Amino acid sequence: MTVEWHKVEVFSVEFDLSPLLFRLRRDGIDCRVTEEASGQWLWVGRSDIAVSLKHWLENQDGELEKMQSHAKAQGLAPEQMASAGENFLLRKCSEFLALVRHFPVTLGTIFLAVLGAALVEFDSQFHWIGLFTFQPVRVVGNQLGLAGFQSGWDQLQYWRVFTPVFLHFGIFHILFNGLWIWEFGRRIELRFGSGFLALTILAVGVASNSAQYLWQGPSLFGGLSGVLYALLGFLWIHNRLRPHRLTTLPPGIIGFMLFWMVLCMSGAVNVFLEGSVANAAHFGGLISGMALALLTAKLRSSKQ
Repeated sequence: MTVEWHKVEVFSVEFDLSPLLFRLRRDGIDCRVTEEASGQWLWVGRSDIAVSLKHWLENQDGELEKMQSHAKAQGLAPEQMASAGENFLLRKCSEFLALVRHFPVTLGTIFLAVLGAALVEFDSQFHWIGLFTFQPVRVVGNQLGLAGFQSGWDQLQYWRVFTPVFLHFGIFHILFNGLWIWEFGRRIELRFGSGFLALTILAVGVASNSAQYLWQGPSLFGGLSGVLYALLGFLWIHNRLRPHRLTTLPPGIIGFMLFWMVLCMSGAVNVFLEGSVANAAHFGGLISGMALALLTAKLRSSKQ
């Protein structure tokens, strides 16, 4: 993830910022210091934290000096404090916890998809996979037996309309989908909130899975591809109607993803795969995401 840095305050080059950096990193705040002609500039990774921290620094009345004095009284030299602040394991744990706090739905979705990929990899007899497919699936002899969707529905297995999004077939499948879910999901989660993203993933997951089943009939399919195309469509259309820096995608990303979808539809990608691409899920996801963007933008406009 690329961090967008924001300036907080400038300090003299003689001033030791190690205690402050240690405290910020301990609290899971991305920070760094650069030296410029004007002195040492403190930067943080979020604009709201930069504003709050600047206000806090303006009202400390020597608190930073007290922090330094306290650290020295504990017998820690500045270079030792810096070393503690740079402790790799602690810093990475703090960064990860901060990401979990900010993007619980995005990261949770990717985590469940990784579990789904592991399930597909190790459950060759479909003892568990069959519980999460769109319709009941089981191994019969050397063949894969596929029931109709109605069979699962009659057994009150309603979760099947959604759970195929977590099943992934191969390392490339999960890496590709995980990368774009992270790119698109975190933008929506920051802009609209975790609850909105969770409901969006649920709705477009059902829509893309249903589109694939209606197009191809009983088959073994899965993956977050339909969801990521829905998130792409949502960001694309919503930003055209109500532009915002968080929902703005570089044109190159939109062009690449649309090109990739068309390439998959052409059948060229199937040459490199054991199965085939769920093209209907991609297209159904894209359309459902675009429709959701139109509805969301209209509702927000009517409220205002």
